[in-house]
Amino acid sequence: MTKASVNATITKIRALHGRMLTAQDYKILAGKKSVSEVAEYLRTHERFSHLLAGIDANTIHRGYLEELIRKSNFELYVKLRDFQHLKHDEFYNCVCLKYETQQLLSLIASILSGTREQFIVSFPAYLIRQTKLDFQELSKCQSLHELSKALEGTRYEKPMGQIVGLSDKADYLSCEIILRTHYFRNLLQSIKNDLPKADAALISKAVRSELDVRNVVNAYRMKAYFGAPSELMKQSRLPFSKMGKEKMEKLYECRSAEEMIEYVRQASPGISALFESGDFIETAMARLNLKAAKKLLRTQSMPAVYYAILQLCDIEADNITHIIEGIRYELSDEKIEELIAY
Repeated sequence: MTKASVNATITKIRALHGRMLTAQDYKILAGKKSVSEVAEYLRTHERFSHLLAGIDANTIHRGYLEELIRKSNFELYVKLRDFQHLKHDEFYNCVCLKYETQQLLSLIASILSGTREQFIVSFPAYLIRQTKLDFQELSKCQSLHELSKALEGTRYEKPMGQIVGLSDKADYLSCEIILRTHYFRNLLQSIKNDLPKADAALISKAVRSELDVRNVVNAYRMKAYFGAPSELMKQSRLPFSKMGKEKMEKLYECRSAEEMIEYVRQASPGISALFESGDFIETAMARLNLKAAKKLLRTQSMPAVYYAILQLCDIEADNITHIIEGIRYELSDEKIEELIAY
């Protein structure tokens, strides 16, 4: 890949970021009173005008609007990947792996709850051409054991073997930990294998920091809302963190949520901002990830800029979903704004 080609990709991605929703856009959207009003506003915005052209904003369903935006983000990822003919590098297929993992978890949830017939109806059709998994056939599996057999010979054979090995202890949470661990392990390995050392160091640091945030927030929720024992929190931890196992172990030994916050302030000042902003913990977490992604976007590393825009698109889609949900539950403009990361 030539320097000119790399610079062209970075310029293309930064131009895209410049067309994304701004703080002012979010403030306006938070004041809308219906999904139709949100859709109409998005249709007038450069970022989404092509997506909503020809669609009747007055009748659009919230689920369909959200799915259109997710589909648009996925198609953007494919275009960026194929723009530089990068589809043969595992790192640049990371979004496919993430979507596959999400869909396998949805399928597992439907098997465990006895609602398999609903899975294929809600399956995103745009994923079909980008995945090697035949989800139509997989949806016929009636048990986790059958699903494990069907996935033999794929990259999911080992994690599904772990899940089946849990026998009657294979609840959804344990399945999620195993499959998400598998995803992040593959992501970090592909970063190491496919990218130059300097680029790999940048992105690995961002991924591990994201995992720290996830782990700290999950532990805090479990302790604050359910009084969970340390052993249960340890079982829910995703590995590969930047903080390290020793610091996380000490976090889990805290006797209360308040003690956890105090410990995080000392062990990781950056993450402690999560608990000091006054936001919902999920919003604060998203804002921390948003800040990290914007930092990557300013680098001259094409892989880092590529990874950053994918993160930013996900956060933008989540923001729109939160706005729509806020309208659905008739929250005030101010409450809706508290749900948005910008």
